Parts: sequence; C-alpha cells; structure tokens
Amino acid sequence: MFYVAGAPVKLFAEGVTAADNLTLIPVTNKSIIEFYPTAEIPANTYGWQPRPLPTVAVKSVLVSFDFRRLDCDNVGRFAQLLASNMGWLRDNGHVKWKSVQLDYPLKGWEQYDCVRKYVGRTAAPASGKSSENPVLNAIKSFLGD
Repeated sequence: MFYVAGAPVKLFAEGVTAADNLTLIPVTNKSIIEFYPTAEIPANTYGWQPRPLPTVAVKSVLVSFDFRRLDCDNVGRFAQLLASNMGWLRDNGHVKWKSVQLDYPLKGWEQYDCVRKYVGRTAAPASGKSSENPVLNAIKSFLGD
C-alpha cells in the first residue's frame, strides 16, 4: 500500500511493534526523486524502525480555482489567515508544521495573485502554546459559525 503522510504518523506509532513485521520501503527511483524533493525518515521515528529511511517529500498543496475571479478576496484572506498564524501552528500543530514553507516553489505552479496581494499584508506570526486554535476560530467566524 502507499500511504502519504507527514512523519510521525499516528497509525504507525501506536499499536505497531517489531513483531508485526511492518516495513517501510525506501523511495529512491530516479524519476521520482527528480520530481519530488528527497527526504529521510530518521532512525527510531517509530519504535520498530531502527534505521533511517530515504524517501521523498510529497508537498501538500492547497489549490483553489477562482472561476471568473469572483472569490479573489476570500482566497486571499484565507491565505493571510493561514500565514499570520504559522507561529501558532508550528507551536501547537503536527510536527510537520515546523517545515511548512508557504513560498515553496512547485514545478509548473505559481502563486495566485490574490494570495500574493493578501499575504504581503500579514501580521507578525503568533507564537506560544495555547489550547485555543486561532486559525479554526477565524475560519468559523468567517463562515458565521
């Protein structure tokens, strides 16, 4: 099976032992590593995984299509909300938030001009542990929930 997720993956960390003989397969195919950036799952990321594993990073991307450009401001404000709360997400979210690069260039894709317009106006990233999720709260407020 193929499973794309950011390590550590709860599915593999809880309830799996060496006795289960689960094996992660390295991804080293030349055609794949020419397209995706190389990465490594460090040794002992999982209790049953004693050696580092060469693989690739599959970037998660939020893609929107603004048909007839009717939602430029909504898409831009969402991007601004995400960008301005990166500090909180890095401090409180999944460990993969620490490696998120909002300006990471993807082959064949460009950032939407409405996103560039709003992200240029982002406030300084929030930081600090908190049980409150400002991103979720802002999205709920935006949706009138």
